Amino acid sequence: MDNRKSLLAVALILFFLACMTLAPGCGGKRVKGGESPGVAEEELAEETAEAAEGEALPGTSLDEGVTAEGTRRPSGYGFDPQEIGHKEPLEYLQLVDVRWSDHGDYFRLVAELKKLDGSDVENVPWCRAEILEDPTDLPGRNTMLFIRGIHAADIHVASLRPGIGTLTGDPMCFQVSLTTTFSYDGVDGATLHVSKNDKRPHRLSYATSPMRIILDIQK
Repeated sequence: MDNRKSLLAVALILFFLACMTLAPGCGGKRVKGGESPGVAEEELAEETAEAAEGEALPGTSLDEGVTAEGTRRPSGYGFDPQEIGHKEPLEYLQLVDVRWSDHGDYFRLVAELKKLDGSDVENVPWCRAEILEDPTDLPGRNTMLFIRGIHAADIHVASLRPGIGTLTGDPMCFQVSLTTTFSYDGVDGATLHVSKNDKRPHRLSYATSPMRIILDIQK
């Protein structure tokens, strides 16, 4: 009789331990809402991969990108002026191309630069993007991108003629124009303007090989 009681007690203990191991909330792994095991790990892996890929901050190199321009989209939209590059040492450059495109939730303007001898630019020129508050224009409807260190004679852009606006076909950022009369600290530069239907935040970044100054405007 004692042996039978002992065996029954051992069986109950083993049954209790099995429940502790397998039952949700009792020491085992809880699987949410009918999900198969491994879903949580896959989601975590995707989030980790996205975090590792990340988005480059304004002013950082975007060579590892995935967009049509071969760049990663930068983060940091804002209404305040943004600057990249360094004013010194000054290196005069050529502006060889300006292009733009619609990326769904943002409009992208790209200015491509070369050295005067036609080789690639290694150093990021000083650039400033800002929303112009011109009293002669509707406030906040013109975003300016100034690229320092470009003489008017060194602008070779087929897509734009200085002083003449070019329609983009985009309903929000409808026109791009180029001016060459503006200088900053007495240094010549090229100024690109994007005319918009409304005040929108922007972000400034660059890519290399070749050097491209990139202005994104949120739509």
